[in-house]
Amino acid sequence: MGRFNAYSSLAQGLLTGKFGREHKFQEGDHRSKNKLFNGDNYQRAQQALAQLRPIAERHQCTLAQLSLAWLMSQPQTNAIAGFRNSAQAIDNAQAVEVKLSADELQEIDQIGRLVTDHLDDNPVMWDL
Repeated sequence: MGRFNAYSSLAQGLLTGKFGREHKFQEGDHRSKNKLFNGDNYQRAQQALAQLRPIAERHQCTLAQLSLAWLMSQPQTNAIAGFRNSAQAIDNAQAVEVKLSADELQEIDQIGRLVTDHLDDNPVMWDL
């Protein structure tokens, strides 16, 4: 059986938590056209991140590390995580140290559905 390579594991940076509720992207930033960064989807994503923060705090890890740890816990899945500098690369690599319980994995699944249950069936995440 093959493995699934998950592209954009941190959802273009959304799952790092660095973009607040009122964040506005600079002109030309491709994320401004991503469905996850717009309208109700973005507000639901912010609500989900707020629920993920206590789990990250319990594990003394970043939201990025928590997100990657969840993804790497999925069967037959590899995470492809981008980074802009060496500090982000190191942060991402430390996700392998985060050990999530079955209950936490289920809790994170439920939190994620706050967003994914409202996305349309079109797998293209860009409104071009």
